[in-house]
Amino acid sequence: MGKYVITGIKAGITPDTVPLRLEVDSWYPGQTKEHLLQNSLFIWALRFLEDKDPKEKLSYFQIAGIHGSPYEPWDENTESQTPDEGYCTHDSILFPCWHRPYMLLFEQVLYEVMENEVIKKLPENMRKVWRDAAATFRLPYWDWAEKKKRGDAVVYDVPIIAKAPEIEVINLNDGTTTVKIDNPMYKFTMPGGAAMGSYNVGDVDDQTSEGKKISIPFSKSKSTSRWAPFESESPNVSTEWINGEVNNEMAAEALNDHKWYNGENLPLAEMTYRLFLPQYITSFSQFATTKYSETNEAASYLNLEFVHNNVHNWTGGTDKYIGHMTEVPVAAFDPIFFMHHCNVDRQFAIWQALNVDNKDNWFERQDEQLVDNGTWSIEKGSTDTPKTPLTPFHKDTEGTYFTSDDIRDWTQWGYSYPELQPWLPKYKPEGKFDKQLYLNDIQNQLKKLYSSPEVEDAPADIIVNVEYKRFALDGIPYTVYFFIGDEDKINQYKEPLYTHPSLVGYVYTFTNPVYQNPDAPGCGHCRAKSAEGTTSTAQIPITAALLPRVSSSQDVASTTSSHSLPSITDPENVSQHLEKNLHWRVKVHGHDVSIPNDDPFVKVSVYHRKVDPSHRSRGHGYSHLKHATRGKAGGFWA
Repeated sequence: MGKYVITGIKAGITPDTVPLRLEVDSWYPGQTKEHLLQNSLFIWALRFLEDKDPKEKLSYFQIAGIHGSPYEPWDENTESQTPDEGYCTHDSILFPCWHRPYMLLFEQVLYEVMENEVIKKLPENMRKVWRDAAATFRLPYWDWAEKKKRGDAVVYDVPIIAKAPEIEVINLNDGTTTVKIDNPMYKFTMPGGAAMGSYNVGDVDDQTSEGKKISIPFSKSKSTSRWAPFESESPNVSTEWINGEVNNEMAAEALNDHKWYNGENLPLAEMTYRLFLPQYITSFSQFATTKYSETNEAASYLNLEFVHNNVHNWTGGTDKYIGHMTEVPVAAFDPIFFMHHCNVDRQFAIWQALNVDNKDNWFERQDEQLVDNGTWSIEKGSTDTPKTPLTPFHKDTEGTYFTSDDIRDWTQWGYSYPELQPWLPKYKPEGKFDKQLYLNDIQNQLKKLYSSPEVEDAPADIIVNVEYKRFALDGIPYTVYFFIGDEDKINQYKEPLYTHPSLVGYVYTFTNPVYQNPDAPGCGHCRAKSAEGTTSTAQIPITAALLPRVSSSQDVASTTSSHSLPSITDPENVSQHLEKNLHWRVKVHGHDVSIPNDDPFVKVSVYHRKVDPSHRSRGHGYSHLKHATRGKAGGFWA
């Protein structure tokens, strides 16, 4: 039997344009007839897809399972493969490339369900207008770095389409009236109420504050969850969760109380904006992956994968609330995963567009060639190149795998994004495409979406760089929280640390536990990384957090306070201030983990750069503030 061929959606393409993947909150609920029809087409198609037998190759369960558990081959044989389990490309230069055909697969299957199942249920005389709407459908993305208007507030938030247990759609019986159905974006429910473990989804390892190994019983889940109640100090969890049914009332309460969604101090937009600044991240490897490189400059510790990791944790849950998006093996079972990764692909495409003239924009730098740890089909120890197979995604019936070169131009696969429309007349002022005009406009759109005027105009820039061993705790994911404030108040705080008013950022490892049950050994790629002690990088910009602490020149008395900063441009002032006020803590599902002094698994360093008002491009010229982290566990100051 031939392989499933990923072609991208071919409908809706013109000689000069391709349909757009749209930001989900701008697309749903629809403001045009086309979008209203697409809303119902998408929801119905996802509903039908989730209801398919988990044994079917093109079922939601099977497609979601490609990302991790149940660690079984998808649409391919195993004879010629390495003995490693799974397709994991995390902490790898292949990270954004591998997820591109994955999103294409999901998008294409949804379209096929629309065409072959949803539209055929409509009255025959109504099918053409629905088919026309389906032709321009592309998978929406969730721009989690753009704050959303929710009532009178403007906050970070999950999409409206994913918030309610039920959702209204057009009735397929008549194509006119509406009906409420269970919302397939709210959660994925196993067909027939089966437990995921009956299809080989395993539990995920965890540990208590005493270091006792326990398991999060995802095998018993009958549906996915976000911020589901889970007591990590005990092998027991709430009855609703362990039986796979999330208590919607409790989950809604947890989500409404989720401080990260409206945390003003978290630099999510700022980190996203910096990904695209000229001179800030200068090569594809630095942009694409958390994997540490000896060539890393101070600015380049920031990367797309790290920001993506944080959003997984931000969406899934932490402390006493653990949902599927938080854990690598089961993350893709939550339908919001695909809108999250659609946005990751958008960011990848934007970076590609802005770096079109950068000689290091595609696997080019020999000093950054990264060795792969092996997957089902990638031999361990091989060097990742643009020709490395992106398994298990096939581009023909013979089973030829996609490569990164194949997916380099996203438009040839039938889609683009709102910022990336080079065909628009505004880029052809004299009838000829003006590339610089196009690139400048992309930057202006990004600035409007994500930049902070206060940070843009600041006379200095301060960043916290983090090196961390991903698998320091046997691969159990952990979070490093960063604070600027009074250490005693942080230590005395009784509520979850993600709610602390002094929180300025965090790093989530998004790792896969490696001491799995021998009958379900998990990810071989992760076990290899654990054995080699792989190091990853992240970055927290703290300029915005420091600016309110800068004392007025007239306020002489305040300059003696440990909570005020005499000058943000003087490195010594900043270093002394942070030595007193910068702190970090490591948490695993709500309990503290100490960083050993002799062999710290987290290393923190702070860098400062004065900004020349006449030349504001950021990237070079950072000086290491060694004393800012002096005397703190994991502080790199030597």
